[in-house]
Amino acid sequence: MAIPDFAISAPTPVEVVKPRGLVKSARSVLNLVPDFDVENSDAVSNRAFMGIIALIFGIGLLVLLGINTALTSGAFTMENLKLHLASVNDQRDALLNQVSHYSSPDQLARNAIKLGMAPQGSINFLTLSGPKKP
Repeated sequence: MAIPDFAISAPTPVEVVKPRGLVKSARSVLNLVPDFDVENSDAVSNRAFMGIIALIFGIGLLVLLGINTALTSGAFTMENLKLHLASVNDQRDALLNQVSHYSSPDQLARNAIKLGMAPQGSINFLTLSGPKKP
């Protein structure tokens, strides 16, 4: 099999035309950026960057610790208030039971007899109309 002629021929060189105005402006822009080579490594320090990141991380942890402490103390206060509420409710229930005991009919009758009162034997009616006319 034969190789075609166009595959053997060398490519023709292409001439690149650079506009002169763009080259000067690109160089001036690139000259404004500092060169960060190995020799210029003092300008960019990894230690300073890591120190800033560690400081931000540490402050964040302290803020989270403060929030957690505040929430925990609030939870303890709430638990103490719940226990106090339960105690007050128990006292209220005991007083209501005591009132219901003293207001029962049997207990009222016993206390009336102790005071010298006697039970009513018969029913008497009181008429509030005036005297009868003859």
